[in-house]
Amino acid sequence: MNFDWIYLLSFIFGLLFLYWFVFLFAVWLKGYFTDMKLDRWFNQSLGIGGYFLGAFAGAVTPFCSCTTVPIFAGMVGNNIKHGYAISFLIASPTINPPALILFYALFGGKLTFIYALVCFAIAVIGGMILGNERFKSSLVEIFMVNEDEGFRWSEVNRQYVGFLKSLAPVIVIAAAIATSLKGWQPSEAFLGYTSGNTSAIPLSVVSGGILYADIAMLLPIGQLFLDKGLDIGLVFSFMMAASGVGLPSLLLLTRIFKKDLLGFYLLTIFILFTLAGFFISW
Repeated sequence: MNFDWIYLLSFIFGLLFLYWFVFLFAVWLKGYFTDMKLDRWFNQSLGIGGYFLGAFAGAVTPFCSCTTVPIFAGMVGNNIKHGYAISFLIASPTINPPALILFYALFGGKLTFIYALVCFAIAVIGGMILGNERFKSSLVEIFMVNEDEGFRWSEVNRQYVGFLKSLAPVIVIAAAIATSLKGWQPSEAFLGYTSGNTSAIPLSVVSGGILYADIAMLLPIGQLFLDKGLDIGLVFSFMMAASGVGLPSLLLLTRIFKKDLLGFYLLTIFILFTLAGFFISW
């Protein structure tokens, strides 16, 4: 398989632009809207509803797992409770309206509803678990803005350049991995082991978590899996993991999550996706 250099460069420049845009938006919010106490309203007034709002915001935005990371960083940087932001982080790459339309065309209304409902529930539950206050100190502060100075272009560019000094190598590596995995197809050995085997659901979650793909790109692979006789729960858990995690996004998260939070995040996602697979199979 030829290495797609155009995809690599577009991936890198796309992430660089998105991070700059998020920095711009975050600094603008901090400079102009602190007096409105939006963060206090969001964190204190919504309560448990904030997790549902975070998951809903993710469900209606068509972002992949990599592009969701800088948006998550911007949410946390503006003092939105990290549990709410994690619900967004989980929901956005696994659910989005365009993909659900394709999902409906391939799998029908019942399976589309089950998939969307399970992913939404995982986003809410995951946000609740990881939203524990003990993890608040495990977030790396990215946006350090003097709220009294207001919005300044120099502040946006200064923080952006400083952040990229540590992030640039990670972006290049993440882009290279994503490009290498582009167009991945399952091997016959993998299909043979997992065919009709619900006990392979944990393996499917791990395998999917290593890959990187948009949920819309995963739908033909999911259809292939079902045609080969794989269990529906295994197929869905694989697609959840491949769209919601992926090595490139995990590399980006290492710049935002400290090791303890990253470990709990992976463990929580693994358990929830695995349980979801068994639930759907049942």
